[in-house]
Amino acid sequence: MERWESDMQDSAQILTSVMNGEERRQCVPRRPAGLTITVEKIDRVLTEVQAEIEVLRRERTNLGLVRGELVGMEAKWSGLHCATPR
Repeated sequence: MERWESDMQDSAQILTSVMNGEERRQCVPRRPAGLTITVEKIDRVLTEVQAEIEVLRRERTNLGLVRGELVGMEAKWSGLHCATPR
């Protein structure tokens, strides 16, 4: 019976220290580590997507230049083709 009473006294002391704010740090909610990792992953993916967008913009510009050259070559070829007697 004495052992049980001493256990109760220890529990009461712990409860009193928590209520007095001695253990307050444990009660403060923290941001889970998983959330931080997720934000870092999102930032990394966003950076990769932005880099891919830049690559696609350069390719679009290059394809536009090639298309313009092909149109010019086709016009020149059509003009030569029409000028040649059959």
